[in-house]
Amino acid sequence: MDRKIKKENRFYFKVLFQATNPNTFRATLIGYLYEIAQKYKVILLTEEIDFYTKKIIQDKKLFPGLEKIIFFEPPFYGDILRKNYRLCRKSKKVVRDYKPDIVVTPEDIWPMSLYLLRFAKKEGIATLALQDGFRIAESKKLCLWSCLTNSYLRTPGFLPFSLRMFFVKMKKYLGHLLYYWILPLTSGQLPFLGKTSFAFWDISPGLRDADWSAVFSARDYDLSLKDGVSPEKLFILGHPLERALTRSFFEKAYFSGGDPKEGKNIATIMWPGENLEFYRQDYSLIPEKQVLASRLKAVRLITEKLTGWKVFIKPHPSLGDVAGIKNLLAEVPGDISVVEPTEPADKYIAMSKVIVGFPLPSTTLFTASLQHHGKIILSLNLNQAFLGDAYKNFEGIEYIDSEDKLIGALFAIKDNKYKRREKMKSKTRSFSSAAELLGRITKLQPLKI
Repeated sequence: MDRKIKKENRFYFKVLFQATNPNTFRATLIGYLYEIAQKYKVILLTEEIDFYTKKIIQDKKLFPGLEKIIFFEPPFYGDILRKNYRLCRKSKKVVRDYKPDIVVTPEDIWPMSLYLLRFAKKEGIATLALQDGFRIAESKKLCLWSCLTNSYLRTPGFLPFSLRMFFVKMKKYLGHLLYYWILPLTSGQLPFLGKTSFAFWDISPGLRDADWSAVFSARDYDLSLKDGVSPEKLFILGHPLERALTRSFFEKAYFSGGDPKEGKNIATIMWPGENLEFYRQDYSLIPEKQVLASRLKAVRLITEKLTGWKVFIKPHPSLGDVAGIKNLLAEVPGDISVVEPTEPADKYIAMSKVIVGFPLPSTTLFTASLQHHGKIILSLNLNQAFLGDAYKNFEGIEYIDSEDKLIGALFAIKDNKYKRREKMKSKTRSFSSAAELLGRITKLQPLKI
């Protein structure tokens, strides 16, 4: 078929779209999928997703181009040797059976994505890695934070700190060797060469095998450049919530009761999965008692100053048992509820007038700033923690690093005098949708014949 005739069709080429994390799929990637499915045929390859989201994407009126949903198992649990073999074979089969014109992944650093990209490139298929979540910092800082965390949580406390850090780094090198060399060889594949690795938090999309990469903003563009992504392959697309049509989809699908003008006096506090913070001056450990005391103090101030408000504590999904949080807050007066960690954060963001986060900065604060521009969003860093200032000078979010600033903000909220840090429209986004970006890529890298 002549290519010009083919392009006259609404769905003139096929996209293989991969998603890995159920939370980022619901918060971000489903928006890109929605945009792409309006124009192109799509095969969705994803880990298991929640029942409600699965029902949404099966609606042909919302996703007219979505032809098939294929599920795959997470690669990091259970028998990883057998899982790796199955994932490799599934990646090869999907590319062979559906013959996509372009493969879209949320990154190009995790095992399943690497197999997909390898088999796609063998067939001359264009590949794109899309940012799917908030970037706290560049990879070097994230790797340091990971090493510090593991040295305190997963090594014997009686060992000297330098020795514990040595063991942690050696474990990362062994992890790299396992996932990028040994596992591919056990599946009959060549190793994935290169130094970049998820073991060292090299998570900028486009660092490895993707032909192209797209990020949310100029800030993320700069972080990607610092991490080593080539500027020739890097685009700024913008988060799907920044576009009116896609935002309307999110509002109908997920958001409700989110208009702060209706006056619902509800605050939601995003609770981290770990009680671990480090001083940003010297990276030394902040005692757990101090971390918990500062969180307890913040919750107490919120309930005292915002009298009569309902306060939800939304734990991170990685936190399995909430008994410790309930015990810590047992004597705090006020209407406080600790919800299940597995509940979707967007539900509580929508119903709340105020959203609060502790270090390590929650991605949900970023999402909240995009979901509802009228929300009051506070990022607390009362202990001056390393990486706790990711939202400093961030549009739409107020960074608070002292109790006095927190008290001042709470009094202003109570008296309806709080001035929100308004989220400004991006001046750097150059695409109206993810579908338009794919169209640009097909011009730069023509469709396979």
